[in-house]
Amino acid sequence: MKKIVKKFNNFVNETIFKVKNKTNDIFNNILKNFSKNKKNKASKISRFNKSFIIIFSSIFLYLFYLLVPLLYDKNWVQATIEEKLLNEFKINLSSSSDISYLILPSPHFLIKDSKILMDDTKKIKSIAEIKNLKIFLKQKNFFDKEKIELKKVSISNANFSFLRNDFQILSDASNKIFSKKKIKINNSKIFFKDNLDQIITITKLDKAELFFDESKLLNLFNLKGEIFAIPFIYNLKSRPGLGQDKETNFKAKTLKLSILNKSFEDKNKSTNGTNTISFLNSIINTQYESKNKIVIFKSENSKTKNSGYEYKGKLTINPFDLNLNIDLKNYEIFRLFNVNSVLNEFIKSEALINDNISIKISVNSKSNYLNKIYHDAYFNFNVVNGKINFNNSKLINNNMGTLKLTNSNLYVENNKLLLNSDLLIDIKDLDRLFSFLNTSKNSRKNIKKILLNLNYDFLSNQIKFNYVKVDDNKVSEQFLNIIDGFNDNNLNNLTKSRRLINKLFSVYEG
Repeated sequence: MKKIVKKFNNFVNETIFKVKNKTNDIFNNILKNFSKNKKNKASKISRFNKSFIIIFSSIFLYLFYLLVPLLYDKNWVQATIEEKLLNEFKINLSSSSDISYLILPSPHFLIKDSKILMDDTKKIKSIAEIKNLKIFLKQKNFFDKEKIELKKVSISNANFSFLRNDFQILSDASNKIFSKKKIKINNSKIFFKDNLDQIITITKLDKAELFFDESKLLNLFNLKGEIFAIPFIYNLKSRPGLGQDKETNFKAKTLKLSILNKSFEDKNKSTNGTNTISFLNSIINTQYESKNKIVIFKSENSKTKNSGYEYKGKLTINPFDLNLNIDLKNYEIFRLFNVNSVLNEFIKSEALINDNISIKISVNSKSNYLNKIYHDAYFNFNVVNGKINFNNSKLINNNMGTLKLTNSNLYVENNKLLLNSDLLIDIKDLDRLFSFLNTSKNSRKNIKKILLNLNYDFLSNQIKFNYVKVDDNKVSEQFLNIIDGFNDNNLNNLTKSRRLINKLFSVYEG
């Protein structure tokens, strides 16, 4: 019995001891793990604080570094910027003392109300007035101001002004290597003036940039703007060197117009090139040669939708003198005077109303359609001493006679494009005319010439007759009332014209 009790006690003691040891081990492990986690957590918090302090300190030091140019002397900044712009960008700047330094969007100096100057043959003149000029800096060497470097130039709210004589200077500038650093222009205007300082056109400039592309070895000038209320894009590529290789591209999507020009200038300053104009369904290809401000040109495989045409001419640059002959073949000549045509808009701009511009353009076309009133058309467009006329323009019907414009004057009044002209009708064969008009025998009169003076409004397509003479004889009031039936040219057609002309014959007393 004693042995049994002793064995039982030993078993109990061993079991309790094992449980105690296991409990102690678990508890010790928990304490160890808790202590270890506490150390790891403290270590993580310590590392975060260090990282935060380092990052915060770095940002602070970086901001302090960016603000260093605030310590520069303003007079030194002004002189340094003008010097670097002249040396690196070929910009002769006359800056004001209104200079501030900003770090956003990137470090730059902002200069208010500055000017760009250009050397003329007689004096230095201003070609641009700039409201805001930003000079962006490379972010290095701020502690040593003598090593400061420009990154790019941004111009906004500027008015550029160029005379006709300045174009050659600008052209010569495009033949030299641009800066590798970009010049950007935004929300500005370009005023083109004649040599009397009268404004010819105003171009709105939305944005532009120019720089030298080292990879392509090209000067690049890209511009997006608006002229005559027409949005356009203009791109220039030029390769500086002994021979000047240049390409320009002008696009106006609303007009479905694009102009591509490629030229090469040799060492003798003679330029040869090709020009391609795409407009609606027409393609105008031109080959030209230019030397000593004289351009001789001719067409090369030009065509419209249904027919081809040819032209040749001569242009003198200064003073502007254009002599151009155009053969439209079978093209309808009156399409040139469509109310919304580019020609109308250009004339309304009054860019041609200038004493220093001389233009003589002759256009001829033929009609192969038997039912047309005319067979041959000769149209003359002349600009002389600031006045525009269509003198000696003719419509010829080989069977019946000729219609000729004399003493004409094209002008703009109250934003309307108006023509005043004498219209001389020379009748060749009365019998064929009466047959064409289906004139009754009782209304047929012996008439040789009809002279009219009229005003024509291109915008409204309205005609006003001022006076009429038939064979040098004045006509009756009734005759004038009938001829007023032609006033609304929108309603005129062959049937109506025949009816009204026959009425005129019937009331003419002869």
